Amino acid sequence: MYASVWKRFFAFLIDAVVFVILFWVLAQLMDNASVSLVLLVIIWLYYALLESSPLQASVGKIIVGIKVVDRRGRRLTFWQATERIFSKLVTNVTFYFGFFIAAFDKKKRTLHDRISHSAVVSKRVEFDPDALEEEPEEESLTFITLSSVLLALAFVALIVLAVALPQYQKTERQVQLSRVLTALDYAARQQLKDSQRPGVDPRVWLRDYKNCKKISPEKLSCPGFELLLEPGGVKASARNHAMDTLYTLYYPFDGGPVECTPVSEQGQELCSTLNN
Repeated sequence: MYASVWKRFFAFLIDAVVFVILFWVLAQLMDNASVSLVLLVIIWLYYALLESSPLQASVGKIIVGIKVVDRRGRRLTFWQATERIFSKLVTNVTFYFGFFIAAFDKKKRTLHDRISHSAVVSKRVEFDPDALEEEPEEESLTFITLSSVLLALAFVALIVLAVALPQYQKTERQVQLSRVLTALDYAARQQLKDSQRPGVDPRVWLRDYKNCKKISPEKLSCPGFELLLEPGGVKASARNHAMDTLYTLYYPFDGGPVECTPVSEQGQELCSTLNN
């Protein structure tokens, strides 16, 4: 009797194809801002008019053989259908968890079905409105809404932890590598230039650098890395927030290429990127 989640999902995909085609046509005729506004109005009228019509279904629902009814099995009015459209915003906010709760409901109702007091049933089902008693407001609606939102937030948190956070950390390390390379190149060139003056000791740092503190004659501590004077060049040791060394970069004064030596797994990845 009640439409399955999969039938409703396929109906949604068919309707989505209709909207993509409409969007493409409109994009050829007007600017982007106008297209978005016009498409929103079209989506509203598309669902509200079709689902309140004798068909009781959008194009997608007609194709898969389902229709929309109210809680007593009657056809929706235009304003009931409009309420149903806008209640879908709540389902969208939950990243469609509010849609898939229908799989666990005996009447296969989504969150927006519950909010708008409607249901989706097979096209062949007929109801006798006088034989059905209208159900009272469900006390569980708030709980279901909150649960859907919490599930959506948990889903977003998992995505952040699994994808966004590692990508952010990778980008942060690449930015740090670029910053260390720039600082190393500048400091090494200045040291080489200053050491050519008579009477100076090239084994110690001959000048101060912005945001770097001299912790010994041959070592500078900078945000996120250290610079160490060595025979024939300068070595930079990059650190993470836990002060663990990730990799070292060696800048030879004789003009050879910068050498990257990994100290950690992240350092191995960065050195591989630099060497390639």
